[in-house]
Amino acid sequence: MPLYYIAMFALAVSQRDPCEAFGQVVRIIVAAPGSALGRYPEGNTGRAGVGLTKPMSLPADLAELLNGP
Repeated sequence: MPLYYIAMFALAVSQRDPCEAFGQVVRIIVAAPGSALGRYPEGNTGRAGVGLTKPMSLPADLAELLNGP
């Protein structure tokens, strides 16, 4: 499972946001396998308030970092 999902859950817990923490648990169970298989769109922030399949554009500076020099 990608560490990203654990990090998002830890952030929700540290912010004492029970709705977000619950949403992250759901994402860990449902989305982690889908992400590993490449089924979810690039750019999705991973927050609980954003649908799993909602495409989101990457900001140019982040896209540059992810794609390398």
